[in-house]
Amino acid sequence: MNSKKLTALLLSIVLLIQITLPSGGALAEETTSSQDEAKELLQKGLTIFEIDKEVARLNEQDAKIGEQIKQNEQDIVKQSGNVDATRKHAGKVLRAYYTGDRDSIWMLLFAANSFTDVLRMFEYLQMIITNDHRSLAQFTDSFQKLTKLQTELANSRTELQNTKTKFLEQRERLVKLQEELDKQLAVSAQAQVIATQIKSLNDQWKQEGLPLARDYLDNLSLAFRELPQFLMSDSKYISITSTTPVVNLTDTDFNTYLHSKSELLKTLNFEFKDGAMVATGKKGELQISIQGNFVLLTNAENLNEVRFVVDNLEFNSFKLPDTTIADFTKEFSLGFVPKKVVSYLDVISVETKKGVAVVKLKLSL
Repeated sequence: MNSKKLTALLLSIVLLIQITLPSGGALAEETTSSQDEAKELLQKGLTIFEIDKEVARLNEQDAKIGEQIKQNEQDIVKQSGNVDATRKHAGKVLRAYYTGDRDSIWMLLFAANSFTDVLRMFEYLQMIITNDHRSLAQFTDSFQKLTKLQTELANSRTELQNTKTKFLEQRERLVKLQEELDKQLAVSAQAQVIATQIKSLNDQWKQEGLPLARDYLDNLSLAFRELPQFLMSDSKYISITSTTPVVNLTDTDFNTYLHSKSELLKTLNFEFKDGAMVATGKKGELQISIQGNFVLLTNAENLNEVRFVVDNLEFNSFKLPDTTIADFTKEFSLGFVPKKVVSYLDVISVETKKGVAVVKLKLSL
């Protein structure tokens, strides 16, 4: 075979290979698509796992509230009997005063024959008056207890209805997600592998990720409460060049402060952005990402509080659902009240910019 024919044959083979085999770019694209699909399924699996926990919690809460309603109803029946009994005694007392019977008893003092009889009669009258007051007080107390029980019953019924509504919403959401996951797994060539990975991810979150997230939030909660003392300890953080004192805290200084509070917080770093705060913590193979922002709230004591509100939580790049965030929010309070540290300073606004958090204060004498 001459060289021209050999060259032509080799070119034909190369062209055939290029036609029959996917290009490197196509392979990379297919691999990326497969990875994205697998991550989406894992994400749904984790979301289902967490929402299922919320559904179970709401179901348990429903049962507890139901039991509380039964107890309240029994207590109301019993207390109604107490009210009726004390009402009769109170009625007799009030009728006695209204008809003048008590006035006639007081007149007995003037019919006494000796000073000793006057003292004895006076002691007797004091006993009557004390008993009258006790009867009226018992009626008032029993009636107030009944009113309180009735209010608690109404609140419990409202709470039960809200819980049932939430339960149905989350249950519907759970069923929908489960159906989507089942359909996607049914047509996936890697269904068994992905199902195993979903279980592995859920177990890792439950056994390692969840405790780590709780530890981070617990440590952050304490650090946030003590933040005002840190800010007041150095004049560089507070500017009093105008009538409105301003606190400027950079994310670098904030991270330095956090790292000084605990060993765990040394593995966590915040980044301040325009209208957002992002924290990333890593411990071994586990990574927790928290995103949120400072907001201004007024608490029950009518004191302004700067609160870090979480709106996104991730574990190893997988998002946790809003139910998980809501559960953590109930348990951990990430905020501080400057007025509790310096009584004459109150917060009027808070803003997060690139690299710095700005808190404006006012003098409140």
